[in-house]
Amino acid sequence: MKILTPRNNKDYYDYLTGIYGMDPMVVYDRRQFTVLARLDTPFFNKTATEKDTQKEEIRTQKWIDRHWIWVNEYVATTLYCMLEVGLKWYFFEVERYLDNLSNVCLDWKIIQSKEISKSQHLGISPMTFFKAYKNYSLPWLSEKIDIRVDKSDAISNPILDETPITSLISPQEIYLCLSAYLSSLKDVDVTDSRTDEQKAESAGFDRKTSFRNIK
Repeated sequence: MKILTPRNNKDYYDYLTGIYGMDPMVVYDRRQFTVLARLDTPFFNKTATEKDTQKEEIRTQKWIDRHWIWVNEYVATTLYCMLEVGLKWYFFEVERYLDNLSNVCLDWKIIQSKEISKSQHLGISPMTFFKAYKNYSLPWLSEKIDIRVDKSDAISNPILDETPITSLISPQEIYLCLSAYLSSLKDVDVTDSRTDEQKAESAGFDRKTSFRNIK
């Protein structure tokens, strides 16, 4: 797979092309991208806000083994999101809260993943980040967590570097999901319209300091 990415905004799997090889017919064009770690959003921003609080202990009923049981648990602000990579969905639950020193903590975990068909692919790009929410249906109707995504605020071609996602999904897995999806779209041509200078910079050459300009 060939990845078209600006030189200073690469993820680790950009460099896996050197391991898996580069197929010029399979192209991931993400020259238009968003760096998730730089977004002003509660999923990634660790600046405390008025809404942030410490975890609260509550007594609540939970549906366990087909019975309602009273339990004590610590709860925090819970957020949901989804990453679509090719033909796979990854659903995340994110707990946001303050520790004893009033620092913002973000605890990420994958709560569900799902293989999908081409007709189910939601994003306009091979990889897309979505905000999501939990559908509060009756728990005894289904044992699976029902998460719905918000397609109105989708982020195409996200750069995952410096986010918790990179510790939950390996770059190899993301690379292979993208490559498999794009290989299935070979009938759709993606033209590399970069100039020779842009191609050289993407490959790591600096026009000012390359050996060709050393005197």
